[in-house]
Parts: sequence; C-alpha cells; structure tokens
Amino acid sequence: MKPLPPGLLGFTAAHMKRPASLLIALACALLLPACGPSECTPDNCRDGCCSEENECVRYASDESCGPKGGGACLGCATGSVCHLGQRACIVGVMRTRVQPARATILPYDPYSTEDEDWDFDGSPPDVVVEMRCPSASGVFRTPEDESLRPRWNTGGCEVITSNLLKFPLEISIFDVDDFAFDDSMGSFNYQVTPEDLHFGRIELALPEAVLALEIDLSHTYSAE
Repeated sequence: MKPLPPGLLGFTAAHMKRPASLLIALACALLLPACGPSECTPDNCRDGCCSEENECVRYASDESCGPKGGGACLGCATGSVCHLGQRACIVGVMRTRVQPARATILPYDPYSTEDEDWDFDGSPPDVVVEMRCPSASGVFRTPEDESLRPRWNTGGCEVITSNLLKFPLEISIFDVDDFAFDDSMGSFNYQVTPEDLHFGRIELALPEAVLALEIDLSHTYSAE
C-alpha cells in the first residue's frame, strides 16, 4: 500500500469515507472569504454605504441613500429624494438638465459611395443634436455648429430625474444641409443610469460617423 501524500498525513481510512461535506467544511474554514459574501464594513466600503443585503452601494439612489464610509444605506420616504452631493434624503424633487455638450465627427461622410466630404463645398458638417426627453413635451434641438468638433451649451432639456431613470432618451444627430436632405449621423435610445447621474456626463459613440458624443448632466433640487 502506498503511503499517504504529505498533505493528507493524519487522515485515516475512516476520515476518507466521511461525506464530502467534511471536505467542504474544511475548505471553508481555510478559505472563508470564498465561501460566501464578505461583510460590508467601513474598511471595505469607503466610497459607499452598506445595504441590508450586506453590499457596498457606491452610487446612491432613492432606494439606497447613505453617506460614504460604510454607513447604513436607507430608502428615501415618499416625497423625498436622495441628494447626490449630500448622499442624504431630502424632502423635495430632483431635476436633471440634459445638455449635449460636444462631439467628434468623422472627417468624411461614411455613408457616401466614395467617402465624400459632408458638404459639397468641402466645408465641415453643420452638426445638430435633437432629443426627446422623458416627461418633457416636444423635441429639443441644439444650434448648428459647423465643425468636426462641435460644441453646444443650449438646446437641452430639464426633466424630473426619476423619470429619466425609468424611460430612455431619444437622440438623433445629423448634418444640416440647406440645399438638400439633412445627412443623418445616427439615431438611438439611451437609458440613463445612476452611475451617469453621479459622473455628471454621458459618453457615447455612434458607429461609423460619430466618434464621440458627450452629454452633460446637472442637477437641481426644489421643494416641489
């Protein structure tokens, strides 16, 4: 009979016949973190609060609102919202302004047959962004900016933040052409997330035509 390997010295035949649960229990004793979720504490949740499920919540919301440092996350009562700066529930309404801010456009029209310029005279495209925003009526439109790197600070919308987290933005970007049909650069829907609200910005790219599109998010709080 071959001797037992050094790692199993001390185990008898009786030990080897015990249920596999014995080995599992031994593994858990030696490797405790691998046998279940670790406890949420101030040491491992310095940039968030701890939920009832023992999870570190780094992006506060009305459902899980609490100070950084591993304190308890609390749900905000009806009529209250989580103030993202204070990470505390306050009575009132949170609104978010959604403002297309800047973009980077491909220097040629990828939808043309020979990668032609956006405009027939070789000038940069006149770029416009249009949006439909949750709970806000109408279409919101930026001014035209004749540039491959357009910038805007008007033409956005302001909506109740809770609606923005439930329903998507409808976004279109195109090159305005005074003498022909406008050239579409892409249209899509985008669902804003709590992470976006904390970062204060949405960064997107549309295949082929738009290399980058940035939309700024800023927040206000009011009693109603």
